[in-house]
Amino acid sequence: MGPKTHPASRIGASMTPERWRQVDAVVRGALALPPDARAAFITDACQRDVDLRREVEELLAVPTGDFLMRPAAAAFAEESDVAIRARVSAALADRYLVERELGRGATATVYLAQDVRHHRHVAVKVLHSELAAALGTERFLKEIELTANLQHPHVLPLFDSGEVEGFLYYVMPYVEGESLRERLERENQLPINEAVRHTFSIASALDYAHRQNVIHRDIKPENVMMYEGEAMVMDFGIAKTVLDTGEQSITLSGALFGTPAYVSPEQAAGAGQVDGRADQYSLAVVLYEMLAGTPPFVAPTARALIARHMTEPPPSVLVVRPDLPSDTQRLLEHMLAKTRAGRLSDAATLIHAIDDPQRLPPVGASPRRVVVRRIALAGAIAIILAGVIMLLALLRNQRG
Repeated sequence: MGPKTHPASRIGASMTPERWRQVDAVVRGALALPPDARAAFITDACQRDVDLRREVEELLAVPTGDFLMRPAAAAFAEESDVAIRARVSAALADRYLVERELGRGATATVYLAQDVRHHRHVAVKVLHSELAAALGTERFLKEIELTANLQHPHVLPLFDSGEVEGFLYYVMPYVEGESLRERLERENQLPINEAVRHTFSIASALDYAHRQNVIHRDIKPENVMMYEGEAMVMDFGIAKTVLDTGEQSITLSGALFGTPAYVSPEQAAGAGQVDGRADQYSLAVVLYEMLAGTPPFVAPTARALIARHMTEPPPSVLVVRPDLPSDTQRLLEHMLAKTRAGRLSDAATLIHAIDDPQRLPPVGASPRRVVVRRIALAGAIAIILAGVIMLLALLRNQRG
């Protein structure tokens, strides 16, 4: 009998780098869950892809202490990753000198590079090949142009974008700081005043973008960079582009749908017209997490998580932050309303409400209803005053 073939070697012999990344995402997601929740997660992630499920289950069956104890990229496709980086470096060499990989997410790999012309460090985001194919060059460049025109103190600017040798990329400043996600992983909860201040800054960036008809649609701690203590929002254009493709197979892998832990109910339901109030909901989840140390909803699968966003009231943050001012609690309740009508009307109103909590309508009342009530009350007062004036005039006539 010949020697046993290691599962990674057997699977890896014929798998493309793109397939490795897909398998990697599911394996990592499963390993992050308790053992009794993994089967449901795998079923949800793999759907009808029988081969993907088989590959994932074979890799998960490898004994603990073997290759799964190493990063998946190292266990699966070290040579492929090096080859991709070499291709990216060669393709961008006339404009950017790639130095090293900074990180990798569901949509792109980020590289630290030297801007040849301006002699500065930049962050180059290169979309994964399967996503680039789903988007297409023309659409990507058209949508990313929206971000290039955003100029705001709390928006991370876009330096450059393009397509070269099949790679779609965009370039941003290299911020020597950390993301809000990294900050939360280190400290779990933020001081109340700081959390509210960051919410105000992000809301101001959203207000500006919304006035330019740009909706982010993927507000989350990973898309907020901390620079000199200030929050800066990034990935406006790519969020819109990615979420608009609607590719079901990629949606289920988490690349195009958005982030289930932060997605608004209407966005999760596939509403045709998503407006700025979707960003407001996602920002509310971020604020909740900054205060509580965890998002309001958690679940073993993306579908279960989305269902909770759509149907369940969020647990009170006062359970873990009993010192939270009532005004901030009311603000959260408005922002986390299940319907768009129940939230504040726009980001500008949100900014004013943070600055002056007295502007907040009663909980459970939409801003529009409050306006209608105020108009009705003013009308009633006017009618009463008119009646009083007529009565006084009538009395004077009678006395005369």
